[in-house]
Amino acid sequence: MALNPLMFSRLVGMLKEGQAIASMGYPDILIAPEALRELMGTKILGVKYREDSARICGRHKIPYRDVPDAESVFECFGVSLDVYDIVQDRGCETLCDLNHPIPEAAVAQYDYVLDVGTLEHCFNVGQALFNMASMAKVGGYVLHENPFNWGNHGFYNLNPTLFHDFYGDNGFTVLECVLMNFKTKDLYAPPAKGRFHMDAEANVITVARRDEIKPFTMPMQGKYRGK
Repeated sequence: MALNPLMFSRLVGMLKEGQAIASMGYPDILIAPEALRELMGTKILGVKYREDSARICGRHKIPYRDVPDAESVFECFGVSLDVYDIVQDRGCETLCDLNHPIPEAAVAQYDYVLDVGTLEHCFNVGQALFNMASMAKVGGYVLHENPFNWGNHGFYNLNPTLFHDFYGDNGFTVLECVLMNFKTKDLYAPPAKGRFHMDAEANVITVARRDEIKPFTMPMQGKYRGK
């Protein structure tokens, strides 16, 4: 799981001291050092780097670099990080199977919930989405990055309409929902309705803000409403 430069820049622009982040899987910060310095400014002086940087770079198939410790990065902004995962890969994770309802103690506790490429790996994808959304406070945000057309990367590829329809029905406002094409580096803003395709691999990136807490409902796809 990784926090890419686009998602990190969105998040950094919203952070306020004393806030809390929940990440679904450890959020490896795979950002070039010069780009990280630009985003963090003098705060970067407080960043620690992971002793397992070589293993992390190998996992993500990138050339070696010192990988920032995500907890220390967020501490530089005065923000706490809790990591939820099905395994304790880095040793700091709270064990949690998103295929099942999360513990009540985690509900509405976080200012930011990060899905750094986890939802597509959960078989019970609807329950996993309910879980992530439920962890956000009123006024909090859920940020997703998931595959749009990656063959066999996870159980599922996800469409923009999923996020528009689910969040629109459940007390959230979708602030951004775009496709990032990693071949051309372009961003696309697809409509929630109507079919389209992309030849190059792309991820769908979504930012949703929780405006109210109400019982979650399963959405009907927007293109079929009113028929």
